[in-house]
Order: sequence, then structure tokens, then C-alpha cells
Amino acid sequence: MFFSFRVANVLSFRDEQFLSFAATELHGASARPTEIREHGKEISVLPVLGIYGANASGKSNFLAALSLMRDTVLSSLGWLSEPNPVRRISFALDPNLAKMPSFYEIDMGLQDGVRYTYGFEIDDRRIRGEWLHAYPKGRKQVWFDRKDDEIEFPGEGLRGEKLELTRRTRSDTLFLGVGALFNHDQLLPVFEWFRDNLQLVSPERDKFERERSTSRRVLHDPGFRDRIARVLQVADLGITGFDKAALAKDEIRFLHRARTREIPLDFANESLGTRSWFALLGTLLEALERGTTVLIDELDASLHPVISAEAVRMFQDPEANPHGAQMVFTSHDATLLYTLLGTDSVLDRDTVWLTEKGSDGATELYPLTSLSPRPRKEDNLFRKYLLGQYGGVPRVSSGRLAREAVELSV
Repeated sequence: MFFSFRVANVLSFRDEQFLSFAATELHGASARPTEIREHGKEISVLPVLGIYGANASGKSNFLAALSLMRDTVLSSLGWLSEPNPVRRISFALDPNLAKMPSFYEIDMGLQDGVRYTYGFEIDDRRIRGEWLHAYPKGRKQVWFDRKDDEIEFPGEGLRGEKLELTRRTRSDTLFLGVGALFNHDQLLPVFEWFRDNLQLVSPERDKFERERSTSRRVLHDPGFRDRIARVLQVADLGITGFDKAALAKDEIRFLHRARTREIPLDFANESLGTRSWFALLGTLLEALERGTTVLIDELDASLHPVISAEAVRMFQDPEANPHGAQMVFTSHDATLLYTLLGTDSVLDRDTVWLTEKGSDGATELYPLTSLSPRPRKEDNLFRKYLLGQYGGVPRVSSGRLAREAVELSV
């Protein structure tokens, strides 16, 4: 379970930025109660967060920062074998920050029903700080606290062998990774959370790999194949199922409805939208099966707004999402904010976050609920967002680009 994330001096984030799945009093019906308490109250978490903003405002960078933290946790042990590893990507537009460490911190919940806070600071050469706190019954335990190469273990929260793990921890290696390598029974589950979560899905970078991954599972897992087929059928793509003759030859072909007949079509000849939905479906269904968190950059890429909305609803529906999977996505699809007559918008007010890039090139991330006055349930979020009342849209007046193009051509 993913609660919150903090980051600073990473990519376009100069100052500390914060993202939270914690539901507010403005949430609709999608929030899920947890067994975890904070300040005497049980925390409810949201299954979906959507990040909106203008082009180049830092939306994708926020997902990339989450992915970078995950990669660092999983990869720091391997830096010894790399001649010049890239240990972090700091904010590039302020030379002074090149000497300062980058900061990451994440709050999560594991299957033991306990909330954990894990974070670290890192520069181009070494780990400058690292910490892990646990909150059994809502009470803070400091399991370890590191400053450069000095690692302290206040209290008795972290059990077992610690001094030997400390001795094996290099200056550029995370203590958490060393503990997981040697199967420390308390550190390994935290490491595994990063291993199993925060998978970044990019529409262009890994599309073909996701197509291959989904295809492999369709070919070898009949139950998964049936779930994919059902979702494709109800998406009104004209697809009725898979061609069994092609499956027997380890090939993927969809059957298409043509009046009273079903015609197979080679996968390579399917539309871009159909192939994009097929590739994304494999990732979404696996997250729903395992109860993990997935990061989707440009959810609306090559997808009709109705299909984007259905992807969100898969995570919001407790029956479709019984294991508490979560999704963070970026999008320009403002129709997810639109309220139809007699229904609610796809996104609750406290699931919407926005990015703005300042004149100094630094990205600010903020929730819609932080604005004053706070959005009301009856507000037309779609209209107000497109009119720029919430920020997160390009500052371009109507027709300006066309006028510039005309002037340049004269």
C-alpha cells in the first residue's frame, strides 16, 4: 500500500515536493479504509491519483522520480561492478544544487498492517543519509538512522544481526539493500515492496515490450487470456475473442465481428489504439491481481477518453480491485474531470494533482484540494481546469501560435 512520496533536488524538482494517497474529507466513494492509524484516526487511501499539467511542466518527471528511487533501492548493490554509475539526477538549472544531495522518502504499508517510512539522501558519489521508521499501533520506532557511513540503531525495533550488515555496507550502497541481500527478515519485506511496486509504464519507451509480455501470458495462461478477452469485448473494439488456430501456433490474432461472421486479423494490422489498449491491459490486470502500484505516463496516449475512464474505474471498483492495487497516472485528458448529468466525474476532487513550472524551471506539484476556495462537489472541474482557474494548463492565448506562424512566414 502506497501512502505518500517526497522528493527534492531530482530532475525538475528543486524544492521538496509531496504526493499523497491519503483521502481527505472531499473524497467520493473510491477511498479505501485501512487498519493503519495516524493521530488516532484510521487512514483511508485512494486507489487512483491523476496528475495534470501543461507540456514540459514536470508531470512525467514525477513518475520518473518515483522510478528512480525504486531503481536506486534495487541497483545500489550493483554499482561496484560499474565503472561510472549514474547514482542520481539532480536539478540541473541551479549549479549550487549539484553539490547538494538528492532526497527521497516514501510512506508505505506492508501486509503486516504496519506503516513504514523509508528514505535516503544521495549525491554523485555516496549515500549521505538513510532511515527506516516503523509505526506499529501508530507508535514510531526508528529501526535505523544513517549519516554518511555512521549507522545507528536506536531502540530495539530492528532485531537480529546489525553490526555485520553495517560492516558490509559500502559508502555508495543502501543499507536496506545489504539487509535484503542477506535475508534480514525485517528489511527484506521493505526491499520487496520496491521490487514489486512502482512499475513505470511509458507509452513509447516500453510499448513493444509490454505487447510481448502481455502476448506471452495470453499464450500460456488460459485464465488471464479469458480476462483479457472479456475486457476487449466490452471495450466496443469489434473484437469477439482470440483466434484459437493462431493460439495453437503461439501467435496472437483477434477475431473481429463482420455481420454474421468472425474474421481473424493479424496483430500487426490492428489499429494503434487496439494495440495500445492490449499492451496496457496486461500491466493493469497484473497490478489488480497482485495488489501493487503502477505508474502510467500519458494514460490517454492512443486511447479514447471512454477507455481511459474505464482503466481508472477498474482500480476504483472494489470488486475489480479486491487486493488494493493503486495507480498514479499523468494525462491531458480533461474529460476525466467532466461531470455527466446525474453522475459524478471519474476522478474525485482529492485524486487530482497539478504541476506548474516556474520561471526558474522548477516544478511545483500541488493537489486540487489545496486551492482556495476549495473545489465544491457541484463545481464543473472540467470547465474550470480548461479555463486555467486551477493552473496546470499552457499559458497561451487563443490563436497566438497561428499568428506567430504567419509572422514567421512573411
